Amino acid sequence: MPTLTIAGLGPGHIDQLPLGTFRQMKEHPCIWLRTHQHPMVESLVAEGIKFDSFDDLYDRLDSFEAVYETIAETLLEMAEKKDVFYGVPGHPNVAEESVRLLVEKGESNGAVQLEILPAMSFLDVMFPLLPNDPVEGFQLLDGLRLEQTPPDTNMDVMITQVYDQMIASQVKISLMNHYHDEQLITVIQRAGMLENQKVHLIPLYELDHLKDFDELTSIYIARVDRFSKIHYNMNHLLDILEKLRGVDGCPWDKEQTHESLRPYLVEESQEVLDAIDGGNDEDLCEELGDLLLQVVFHSQLAKERNAFVMSDVINGIAQKIVYRHPHVFGDEKANSIEDVKKIWDHRKAEEKKG
Repeated sequence: MPTLTIAGLGPGHIDQLPLGTFRQMKEHPCIWLRTHQHPMVESLVAEGIKFDSFDDLYDRLDSFEAVYETIAETLLEMAEKKDVFYGVPGHPNVAEESVRLLVEKGESNGAVQLEILPAMSFLDVMFPLLPNDPVEGFQLLDGLRLEQTPPDTNMDVMITQVYDQMIASQVKISLMNHYHDEQLITVIQRAGMLENQKVHLIPLYELDHLKDFDELTSIYIARVDRFSKIHYNMNHLLDILEKLRGVDGCPWDKEQTHESLRPYLVEESQEVLDAIDGGNDEDLCEELGDLLLQVVFHSQLAKERNAFVMSDVINGIAQKIVYRHPHVFGDEKANSIEDVKKIWDHRKAEEKKG
């Protein structure tokens, strides 16, 4: 059975390329690289290693998804007939979509054997440049997909694929939804390439003022204090309530019980109704927040007596909604509101039976 060898080329210096990978490349008759835009290429040429690359696909196809899909399909088709060697920057299993697709498609192919040769990833040469130990937790993100996967400001964040000024501008705009404009960020260019390595500590708003962006440019952002956010999410709100109820918290909040909060739950519910009647979206948004605070407050009280936590509340209602909508999340059909009501009542009755 032919073998498709998938190898990492490391961060860029020839000394960082694993010896076993180098030996295979010296002898292999069919080598393809995802891109020749990598410092290792110059060293490979100097060693007399011949290869082709898929760089033309980046110009011909409309999206990165299409490029990586085409690379995977092309390599598997070639590998059905002969052994093929495929080289990618860094480690093949770190932030390398073309390899993920190859493994996924290769497992169902059956006609090709996959071999993966690891290497140093770009992370290995970046961590020594950063202040925090990765064991404390970090998030690795694709700069082209920040809208789909936003940063978690509770963690250190590393962003890749910031390869030109236009992408840097888009990344900056996206990050400003989660960080203050003055948030300090570290821009790392060509990490591990000591003669060309650059590290810039700048405020976020200056990100796209830099020059010389390339495929080896990444951004690091240190975690933000949990009570100094520009935008808070549900987890942050839970943290705030826990802090208010803690040893150094608020005397009033620490004294509250489920019973003492009853009038506030009624009051906030009525204010939501008043905002709906008033037709003002800003008022409605604010009042829904006040009502949400009551839900979170009661959940915090329950957590303190080991009854349940907020995630139990969310999980319970989510499971209920999915179960009672089999016409949306399952195979049942509902052609009218009456059909929906029948399904809802039937499922509700089934729940009561246990």
